[in-house]
Amino acid sequence: MTHQHRSVAAGQGAGWSRRALLAGCGLAGGLALAGCAEKTRPTIVDQGNQAAADPHARALKQILDRRAKAMEQGDERAFLADLDANNAELITQQKMFFANLRQFKPTTFRYITSFFGDGKVKDGVHRFAPVHEVIQLAADAGPGGVSPAATFQILAAQRGDQLVITELTRITRRNGAKLDVSGLPATAPWYTTPLTVKQAGNVWLVADASVTDLDRYAAPAAAEAKGIEQMWGSRTRFPGHVLFFTNDDENFATWFGAGDGVLTVSKFEGFQFPQFGVRQNGEVYDKQYAGSRITVNLKMIAAFGDDPRRVMRHELAHAVTSRAAALSPGNGLLGPPRWAIEGFAAWTEGTSEAYRRRAAGSFKGRLPITKEFYDKDISYNYAAAATTFGFIERIKGREAAVEFYEGVIQHNDADGDPLADLPIFNTVCTRVLKMSAADFKQKWANYVRTGA
Repeated sequence: MTHQHRSVAAGQGAGWSRRALLAGCGLAGGLALAGCAEKTRPTIVDQGNQAAADPHARALKQILDRRAKAMEQGDERAFLADLDANNAELITQQKMFFANLRQFKPTTFRYITSFFGDGKVKDGVHRFAPVHEVIQLAADAGPGGVSPAATFQILAAQRGDQLVITELTRITRRNGAKLDVSGLPATAPWYTTPLTVKQAGNVWLVADASVTDLDRYAAPAAAEAKGIEQMWGSRTRFPGHVLFFTNDDENFATWFGAGDGVLTVSKFEGFQFPQFGVRQNGEVYDKQYAGSRITVNLKMIAAFGDDPRRVMRHELAHAVTSRAAALSPGNGLLGPPRWAIEGFAAWTEGTSEAYRRRAAGSFKGRLPITKEFYDKDISYNYAAAATTFGFIERIKGREAAVEFYEGVIQHNDADGDPLADLPIFNTVCTRVLKMSAADFKQKWANYVRTGA
């Protein structure tokens, strides 16, 4: 089906119809707060030595251990017991968080204080940062000892003979530099929005109050996940998937920090947010993702007259395959080519010929450039990217298209030096397609222009 065109904000791809993004350097997502380029490794502090020297640090660690145990046992009273009774807003927010997270039945919930901060004291208030709140769901799977996490600054004060938490500040891209705290953004919906959670197979569907018919998406989401997983075969993937649904513009922009980037996010139908994790010592691990989250904008899907199932399929294509993708180490490397990441997801929608016709109308004769992908030609870029896999499916079959994708996403694009122009791309083409990169690009271009 050809999508109806809808304009987005000026400068963000006027005429682009619908497509959702793989959230990356332009968005907060699960990326380390140090950014998408150079990453600064934190100085590891021996928390045991600090706690021995600082009774307040020791007391806070005991508080956090009690909170972790209370979450595991479903004891809301114990979870809230060490919060400042004078801070009604904090208690209300933590009640909501507790209720939200218990619905997910996390496999791991704990705090890591190995990088415990300075413990500065001002007016009797002690500051501790960064503190990592580790939340691993059954859908997640990081390398050994690595789990998804969120970073906080904690303020604590003495109330009589008891230390209590007076503030739990979520660290985001917007406040991390000001607070001088680095780590992983605490922008998951369970921190800000009352949620309803349902499970269908290995898919968790989550909704805010704006969605009253979550059940209708359960079977389609489970079926789409199963279909993408079957196509991906035995290749590396996560054991499950978590999708957050909303009709609320503010929530869609807030969840996972989507609105912290340069895009007008309310015009998008969905995002996929790969999640970094932390090691057991609190070090952020940025060599492989530890989980994935999806957001679905039902309001925009309805406005476009689109099919929620197709949007879920697109996002699940990102999520299922993201664990196998290379990560950008910075230094001008941009992660896997955007044409491959977005083109593959668009191809799974099953509308290859519609994308080919759209690309043919203004074909540029080359694969889209990663840094320009979401600019003014975004509609064309999606279409052209999708045709690469439609072409391979036509000449070599569906499995070859998947194998080609897997081969490409294991390598980084480079600023000014696209992967498609490098010898390694020729190696992938020769191995999978039995033709050189030059022959592939020539035959692909002919396919886009003529359909042959």
